[in-house]
Amino acid sequence: MKYALFTGAAGGISGACVEALDKQGGWTIFAGYNRTPCDALIERCSENVIPIHCNISSQEECFAAAEEIKKYTDHLDVVVNCAGIHTMDSLIEGDPAAVVEKIVNVNLLGMVRVNKAMFPLVNACKGRIINFSSECGWEQPQPFNSPYAISKYAVEAYTIGLRRELNFLGIKVIKIQPGSFKTGMHGQATDGYQKILDKTEYYRDVLKVMKPMMTVAMAHPNEMHYLTDTVLEAINSKNPKVNYKCKNTWYLGLIDPIPAKIIDAGYKYLIAALAKVVPDPKKKKK
Repeated sequence: MKYALFTGAAGGISGACVEALDKQGGWTIFAGYNRTPCDALIERCSENVIPIHCNISSQEECFAAAEEIKKYTDHLDVVVNCAGIHTMDSLIEGDPAAVVEKIVNVNLLGMVRVNKAMFPLVNACKGRIINFSSECGWEQPQPFNSPYAISKYAVEAYTIGLRRELNFLGIKVIKIQPGSFKTGMHGQATDGYQKILDKTEYYRDVLKVMKPMMTVAMAHPNEMHYLTDTVLEAINSKNPKVNYKCKNTWYLGLIDPIPAKIIDAGYKYLIAALAKVVPDPKKKKK
Protein backbone atom coordinates (compact mmCIF):
# COMPACT_ATOMS: atom_id res chain seq x y z
CA MET A 1 0.00 0.00 0.00
CA LYS A 2 1.23 3.47 -0.89
CA TYR A 3 0.34 6.67 0.94
CA ALA A 4 -0.58 10.13 -0.40
CA LEU A 5 -1.60 13.47 1.07
CA PHE A 6 -3.69 15.99 -0.86
CA THR A 7 -4.27 19.46 0.54
CA GLY A 8 -7.46 21.38 -0.25
CA ALA A 9 -9.45 18.16 -0.62
CA ALA A 10 -12.75 19.98 -0.07
CA GLY A 11 -12.11 21.83 -3.34
CA GLY A 12 -13.04 20.72 -6.84
CA ILE A 13 -9.59 20.00 -8.25
CA SER A 14 -8.11 18.27 -5.23
CA GLY A 15 -11.30 16.29 -4.59
CA ALA A 16 -11.40 15.08 -8.19
CA CYS A 17 -7.75 13.99 -7.98
CA VAL A 18 -8.38 12.14 -4.72
CA GLU A 19 -11.29 10.28 -6.33
CA ALA A 20 -9.22 9.37 -9.39
CA LEU A 21 -6.33 8.01 -7.35
CA ASP A 22 -8.74 6.12 -5.07
CA LYS A 23 -10.35 4.46 -8.10
CA GLN A 24 -6.90 3.44 -9.33
CA GLY A 25 -6.46 1.42 -6.12
CA GLY A 26 -3.40 0.54 -4.08
CA TRP A 27 -3.32 3.83 -2.19
CA THR A 28 -4.29 5.14 1.22
CA ILE A 29 -5.08 8.80 0.70
CA PHE A 30 -5.15 11.49 3.35
CA ALA A 31 -7.64 14.16 2.27
CA GLY A 32 -6.46 17.37 3.87
CA TYR A 33 -9.06 20.01 4.66
CA ASN A 34 -9.35 23.11 6.80
CA ARG A 35 -12.59 25.03 7.38
CA THR A 36 -14.79 23.09 4.98
CA PRO A 37 -15.11 19.37 5.79
CA CYS A 38 -14.81 17.00 2.85
CA ASP A 39 -17.70 14.76 3.94
CA ALA A 40 -19.20 14.53 0.46
CA LEU A 41 -15.84 13.43 -0.96
CA ILE A 42 -15.44 10.78 1.72
CA GLU A 43 -18.90 9.39 0.91
CA ARG A 44 -17.95 9.04 -2.77
CA CYS A 45 -14.67 7.28 -2.04
CA SER A 46 -13.54 4.00 -0.50
CA GLU A 47 -12.47 3.48 3.08
CA ASN A 48 -8.90 4.10 1.93
CA VAL A 49 -9.57 7.86 1.84
CA ILE A 50 -9.06 9.38 5.30
CA PRO A 51 -9.94 13.00 6.14
CA ILE A 52 -7.16 14.91 7.90
CA HIS A 53 -7.54 18.41 9.31
CA CYS A 54 -4.68 20.48 7.91
CA ASN A 55 -4.73 24.26 8.26
CA ILE A 56 -2.02 25.30 5.82
CA SER A 57 -2.00 28.84 7.26
CA SER A 58 -0.41 27.54 10.45
CA GLN A 59 2.94 25.75 10.67
CA GLU A 60 1.98 24.32 14.04
CA GLU A 61 -1.23 22.82 12.63
CA CYS A 62 0.66 21.38 9.65
CA PHE A 63 2.99 19.63 12.10
CA ALA A 64 -0.11 18.37 13.95
CA ALA A 65 -1.46 16.96 10.68
CA ALA A 66 1.84 15.14 10.14
CA GLU A 67 1.58 13.62 13.61
CA GLU A 68 -1.96 12.43 12.79
CA ILE A 69 -0.73 10.81 9.59
CA LYS A 70 2.00 9.01 11.57
CA LYS A 71 -0.75 7.10 13.35
CA TYR A 72 -1.35 5.31 10.03
CA THR A 73 2.05 5.18 8.32
CA ASP A 74 5.73 6.02 8.68
CA HIS A 75 6.04 7.46 5.18
CA LEU A 76 4.32 9.39 2.39
CA ASP A 77 4.94 8.40 -1.21
CA VAL A 78 3.54 11.69 -2.48
CA VAL A 79 2.36 15.05 -1.18
CA VAL A 80 0.13 16.99 -3.57
CA ASN A 81 -0.27 20.67 -2.74
CA CYS A 82 -3.60 21.59 -4.35
CA ALA A 83 -5.01 24.09 -1.84
CA GLY A 84 -5.28 27.67 -3.04
CA ILE A 85 -7.42 30.78 -3.28
CA HIS A 86 -8.07 33.40 -5.93
CA THR A 87 -9.11 37.01 -6.04
CA MET A 88 -9.10 39.91 -8.44
CA ASP A 89 -8.06 43.31 -7.15
CA SER A 90 -6.27 46.55 -7.88
CA LEU A 91 -2.61 46.99 -6.97
CA ILE A 92 -3.20 50.65 -6.06
CA GLU A 93 -6.76 51.10 -4.83
CA GLY A 94 -7.98 49.78 -1.49
CA ASP A 95 -5.40 47.87 0.58
CA PRO A 96 -3.27 45.99 -1.97
CA ALA A 97 -0.64 44.94 0.59
CA ALA A 98 -3.28 43.11 2.64
CA VAL A 99 -4.72 41.44 -0.47
CA VAL A 100 -1.32 40.23 -1.69
CA GLU A 101 -0.32 39.13 1.81
CA LYS A 102 -3.48 37.03 2.18
CA ILE A 103 -3.16 35.24 -1.15
CA VAL A 104 0.59 34.63 -0.81
CA ASN A 105 0.04 33.30 2.71
CA VAL A 106 -2.18 30.54 1.31
CA ASN A 107 -0.93 29.89 -2.22
CA LEU A 108 2.80 30.03 -1.48
CA LEU A 109 3.47 29.86 2.23
CA GLY A 110 0.85 27.15 2.65
CA MET A 111 2.95 24.92 0.41
CA VAL A 112 6.11 25.86 2.28
CA ARG A 113 4.51 24.91 5.61
CA VAL A 114 3.06 21.63 4.35
CA ASN A 115 6.27 20.51 2.68
CA LYS A 116 8.29 21.39 5.78
CA ALA A 117 5.94 19.39 8.03
CA MET A 118 5.66 16.38 5.73
CA PHE A 119 9.32 16.25 4.67
CA PRO A 120 10.41 13.54 7.16
CA LEU A 121 7.58 11.28 5.92
CA VAL A 122 8.48 11.91 2.27
CA ASN A 123 12.19 11.50 2.91
CA ALA A 124 11.57 8.17 4.65
CA CYS A 125 10.68 6.54 1.31
CA LYS A 126 12.27 9.03 -1.11
CA GLY A 127 8.81 9.97 -2.29
CA ARG A 128 7.79 12.97 -4.34
CA ILE A 129 6.18 16.39 -3.92
CA ILE A 130 3.74 17.87 -6.43
CA ASN A 131 3.02 21.60 -6.28
CA PHE A 132 0.11 23.15 -8.13
CA SER A 133 1.05 26.36 -9.89
CA SER A 134 -1.11 27.78 -12.71
CA GLU A 135 -0.90 29.02 -16.26
CA CYS A 136 -0.82 32.42 -14.50
CA GLY A 137 2.56 31.38 -13.10
CA TRP A 138 4.27 31.75 -16.47
CA GLU A 139 2.04 34.12 -18.48
CA GLN A 140 2.37 37.89 -18.34
CA PRO A 141 -0.12 39.05 -15.70
CA GLN A 142 -3.43 40.49 -16.81
CA PRO A 143 -4.80 43.67 -15.25
CA PHE A 144 -6.47 43.12 -11.86
CA ASN A 145 -5.43 39.47 -11.77
CA SER A 146 -1.99 40.42 -10.48
CA PRO A 147 -2.41 39.35 -6.81
CA TYR A 148 -3.08 35.79 -7.96
CA ALA A 149 -0.30 35.94 -10.57
CA ILE A 150 2.16 37.21 -7.96
CA SER A 151 1.42 34.20 -5.76
CA LYS A 152 1.82 31.77 -8.64
CA TYR A 153 5.03 33.38 -9.92
CA ALA A 154 6.34 32.84 -6.39
CA VAL A 155 5.18 29.19 -6.47
CA GLU A 156 7.15 28.74 -9.69
CA ALA A 157 10.37 30.02 -8.11
CA TYR A 158 9.80 28.09 -4.88
CA THR A 159 9.14 24.83 -6.72
CA ILE A 160 12.22 25.14 -8.92
CA GLY A 161 14.39 25.94 -5.91
CA LEU A 162 12.89 23.08 -3.87
CA ARG A 163 13.37 20.65 -6.76
CA ARG A 164 17.04 21.51 -7.10
CA GLU A 165 17.59 21.28 -3.35
CA LEU A 166 15.78 17.97 -2.86
CA ASN A 167 17.42 16.54 -5.96
CA PHE A 168 20.48 15.97 -3.73
CA LEU A 169 18.32 13.73 -1.53
CA GLY A 170 16.68 11.73 -4.30
CA ILE A 171 13.24 13.33 -3.85
CA LYS A 172 11.37 14.38 -6.99
CA VAL A 173 9.54 17.73 -7.02
CA ILE A 174 7.00 18.29 -9.78
CA LYS A 175 5.09 21.38 -10.87
CA ILE A 176 1.65 21.38 -12.50
CA GLN A 177 0.32 24.41 -14.41
CA PRO A 178 -3.42 24.00 -15.04
CA GLY A 179 -5.49 26.20 -17.29
CA SER A 180 -9.15 26.95 -16.61
CA PHE A 181 -11.13 24.26 -14.78
CA LYS A 182 -14.49 24.64 -13.04
CA THR A 183 -13.73 25.21 -9.35
CA GLY A 184 -14.67 27.54 -6.53
CA MET A 185 -11.97 29.89 -7.79
CA HIS A 186 -14.32 31.00 -10.57
CA GLY A 187 -16.73 32.29 -7.96
CA GLN A 188 -13.87 33.96 -6.09
CA ALA A 189 -12.79 35.71 -9.30
CA THR A 190 -16.33 36.96 -9.95
CA ASP A 191 -16.67 38.21 -6.37
CA GLY A 192 -13.31 39.94 -6.60
CA TYR A 193 -14.31 41.67 -9.82
CA GLN A 194 -17.53 42.95 -8.25
CA LYS A 195 -15.66 44.32 -5.24
CA ILE A 196 -13.26 46.26 -7.47
CA LEU A 197 -16.17 47.62 -9.49
CA ASP A 198 -17.99 48.75 -6.37
CA LYS A 199 -15.03 50.66 -4.93
CA THR A 200 -13.04 51.87 -7.93
CA GLU A 201 -12.37 55.53 -8.49
CA TYR A 202 -10.20 55.18 -11.59
CA TYR A 203 -11.11 52.03 -13.51
CA ARG A 204 -14.87 51.87 -14.13
CA ASP A 205 -14.53 52.11 -17.92
CA VAL A 206 -11.80 49.46 -17.93
CA LEU A 207 -13.73 47.08 -15.70
CA LYS A 208 -16.97 47.31 -17.66
CA VAL A 209 -15.02 46.07 -20.71
CA MET A 210 -13.20 43.35 -18.82
CA LYS A 211 -16.39 41.87 -17.32
CA PRO A 212 -17.63 40.21 -20.55
CA MET A 213 -14.06 39.16 -21.40
CA MET A 214 -13.76 37.44 -18.03
CA THR A 215 -17.20 35.85 -18.38
CA VAL A 216 -16.31 34.35 -21.75
CA ALA A 217 -13.03 32.96 -20.38
CA MET A 218 -14.79 31.24 -17.48
CA ALA A 219 -17.78 30.05 -19.49
CA HIS A 220 -15.81 27.25 -21.15
CA PRO A 221 -13.74 25.47 -18.48
CA ASN A 222 -11.91 22.30 -19.41
CA GLU A 223 -13.20 18.89 -18.38
CA MET A 224 -11.68 17.76 -15.11
CA HIS A 225 -10.48 14.38 -16.40
CA TYR A 226 -7.67 16.08 -18.34
CA LEU A 227 -6.26 17.39 -15.07
CA THR A 228 -6.78 14.23 -13.04
CA ASP A 229 -5.05 12.23 -15.78
CA THR A 230 -2.11 14.63 -15.61
CA VAL A 231 -1.87 14.36 -11.82
CA LEU A 232 -2.01 10.55 -11.97
CA GLU A 233 0.81 10.57 -14.51
CA ALA A 234 2.89 12.82 -12.24
CA ILE A 235 2.23 10.46 -9.32
CA ASN A 236 2.77 7.15 -11.09
CA SER A 237 5.49 7.82 -13.64
CA LYS A 238 8.91 6.41 -12.79
CA ASN A 239 10.47 9.34 -14.62
CA PRO A 240 7.99 12.22 -14.31
CA LYS A 241 8.45 15.55 -16.02
CA VAL A 242 9.57 18.43 -13.84
CA ASN A 243 6.67 20.48 -15.20
CA TYR A 244 3.24 19.58 -16.61
CA LYS A 245 1.09 22.09 -18.45
CA CYS A 246 -2.54 21.04 -18.63
CA LYS A 247 -5.03 22.71 -20.96
CA ASN A 248 -3.50 26.16 -20.75
CA THR A 249 -5.62 28.83 -22.45
CA TRP A 250 -4.50 28.86 -26.06
CA TYR A 251 -5.01 32.54 -26.82
CA LEU A 252 -3.13 33.62 -23.69
CA GLY A 253 -0.28 31.40 -24.83
CA LEU A 254 -0.27 33.20 -28.19
CA ILE A 255 -0.25 36.61 -26.55
CA ASP A 256 2.50 35.87 -24.05
CA PRO A 257 5.53 35.96 -26.42
CA ILE A 258 4.49 39.38 -27.76
CA PRO A 259 6.78 42.15 -26.48
CA ALA A 260 5.46 43.70 -23.29
CA LYS A 261 5.17 47.23 -24.70
CA ILE A 262 2.90 46.00 -27.49
CA ILE A 263 0.68 44.11 -25.03
CA ASP A 264 0.54 47.20 -22.81
CA ALA A 265 -0.55 49.34 -25.76
CA GLY A 266 -3.10 46.74 -26.80
CA TYR A 267 -4.71 46.71 -23.38
CA LYS A 268 -4.77 50.48 -23.20
CA TYR A 269 -6.10 51.36 -26.64
CA LEU A 270 -8.35 48.35 -27.27
CA ILE A 271 -10.08 48.70 -23.92
CA ALA A 272 -10.40 52.46 -24.42
CA ALA A 273 -12.17 51.82 -27.73
CA LEU A 274 -14.44 49.13 -26.34
CA ALA A 275 -15.32 51.28 -23.33
CA LYS A 276 -17.22 53.60 -25.66
CA VAL A 277 -19.64 50.84 -26.71
CA VAL A 278 -19.85 48.46 -23.75
CA PRO A 279 -22.63 49.44 -21.29
CA ASP A 280 -21.81 50.17 -17.66
CA PRO A 281 -22.93 47.14 -15.57
CA LYS A 282 -23.76 49.44 -12.65
CA LYS A 283 -26.36 51.39 -14.58
CA LYS A 284 -29.85 49.93 -14.57
CA LYS A 285 -31.65 49.46 -17.82
CA LYS A 286 -34.66 51.74 -18.26
